[in-house]
Amino acid sequence: MRIAFTTLGCKINQFETDVMRRDFETRGNEIVPFEDEADVYIINTCSVTAKSDYQCRQAIRSAARRGQGAQVVVTGCYAETRPDEIRSIPGVNLVFGNRNKTEIPEHITTALPERPTGESTAVSASPKTLRGRTRGFLKIQDGCDNRCSYCIVPLARGGSRSVATRDVIREFESLVQAGCPEVVLSGIHIGTYGSDIGPGTNLTVLLGMLIALRGDARIRLSSIEPGEITRELIGFLGNGLCRHLHIPLQSGDDAILASMKRNYTSGFYLTLLENITQQVPGMALGADVMVGFPGEGEKEFQNTLRLIEQSPLTHLHVFSYSQRPGTPAADMKEQIPEDVKKDRSEALRNLGRQKNLQFRRMHEGSLLNVVVEDKVDAHTGLLTGLTDNYIRVHIHGAKAGHIGKKINIGITDAKEQANFGEIP
Repeated sequence: MRIAFTTLGCKINQFETDVMRRDFETRGNEIVPFEDEADVYIINTCSVTAKSDYQCRQAIRSAARRGQGAQVVVTGCYAETRPDEIRSIPGVNLVFGNRNKTEIPEHITTALPERPTGESTAVSASPKTLRGRTRGFLKIQDGCDNRCSYCIVPLARGGSRSVATRDVIREFESLVQAGCPEVVLSGIHIGTYGSDIGPGTNLTVLLGMLIALRGDARIRLSSIEPGEITRELIGFLGNGLCRHLHIPLQSGDDAILASMKRNYTSGFYLTLLENITQQVPGMALGADVMVGFPGEGEKEFQNTLRLIEQSPLTHLHVFSYSQRPGTPAADMKEQIPEDVKKDRSEALRNLGRQKNLQFRRMHEGSLLNVVVEDKVDAHTGLLTGLTDNYIRVHIHGAKAGHIGKKINIGITDAKEQANFGEIP
């Protein structure tokens, strides 16, 4: 069969689509672009904002129009939270929630009965790995037990579920033995790893085990919450663990953080980042920042702006608050107008670009270790690579034989969009 995918939303969704794609291919199917004619269209959806829901509906209707009798299969967070709404769209054949999306390839190829969304809420997480030419991805956890007042993710993905440590180790060793120069540990809330397994099992303990087994590979973490960064974890940074953490901020105002039900203060967050950068030279620190949460006036926004200016953050992911039915924040008063959200987003993005350029310029003249990617920059025609501290480098002199290898690169200069370097 000809199978076409489109994916909206987070990196975990992208990862899970890639796992499904690989499963279909091993069963002898052909993967084709979503815009082409196919026998099956699979839309892996997001529901983090109202705009995400709208984009998902557009993709579903596009597949249904193009299909001419093809099966249209919808999965992901939007499918988990609004299955009946999706089933009402003409042309949709099957709806699978997040917990059942890995069953889609088997279902399509063997005509199994559809399992309703939400039926397997208590299902445990299983290890999922994906090996590309330049890095491997290992999903160690799914779901979230936090109840941030704005977030629909716990409703869409259920509670936190950890992959058994022995299974993580087995999959990690397979990626290392396959020659992956970098392994990315992924999940929805990886800082809670082990909390559902038992005493003595946590992310820091797991990292210690993996670092001992990593060989020449380096390990990178996906997003981790501020209160879950331990002294031991900081000690791993630059010693097997990439000098890069993505630590959600959301707001720099304490009253807004409390209303969001975030379990830290702005002072705690800033002190944490300063401690990390003092202990780990060249550290890259990213953050999610939300604008327009209910009650965020100009004073509250300026507190966020000021904290980011003072902080050692090196890159930002800025997004606007969106009302999500079923979350406490959706019913809060003092909702912020969209034009105000837009202006505040742009102000923060400009600040983020300035801080990122400043960070990258600090590395001009340095020799950094880079994993060469199978990506060619469209403007320069150069292969690109990623340093352990999250600097993308356009590499003069890199050839196809360098792809998937770690090599030292001399950083020559930092431009607005990227750094450039050359092989010594």
